[in-house]
Amino acid sequence: MNDDRDIVYFAYGANLSRNHMFLWCPHAAPLGRATLTGHRLVFRFWCDVMAAPGRTVPGCLYRLGDGDRQWLDEYEDCPRLYERIAVTVTAESGERVEAMTYKMKAGQAFAPPNQDYLAIVHVGYRDWGYDPAALPRLASS
Repeated sequence: MNDDRDIVYFAYGANLSRNHMFLWCPHAAPLGRATLTGHRLVFRFWCDVMAAPGRTVPGCLYRLGDGDRQWLDEYEDCPRLYERIAVTVTAESGERVEAMTYKMKAGQAFAPPNQDYLAIVHVGYRDWGYDPAALPRLASS
């Protein structure tokens, strides 16, 4: 396995679900809530982030364990559908943290998620104390 122990991952969307995340990344350690500033959450059937001044995307941070990045790449269909990017997020403590996350590659159309996927995202929002009712506003406005 690869040594991914120094990688901090900013999760949003389905990977906010602790159970879902640990299915793919059994060695990941949750670090806490965080926000990605200057972006908004959108649906392109799956969750994605796009630049949007004045907006924020709620999420959480994980410290990846051995092999976790490889599993995340597979889950996110990276590099075909998503690509890994470096972001600076704000932890709940106010600390700025350098992290890795995934963003869809250019050319993906906006599309609503299916209900099964959206249910996983809702679970993740509740897992981290976010209000799932905010999702439609975050994703469509």
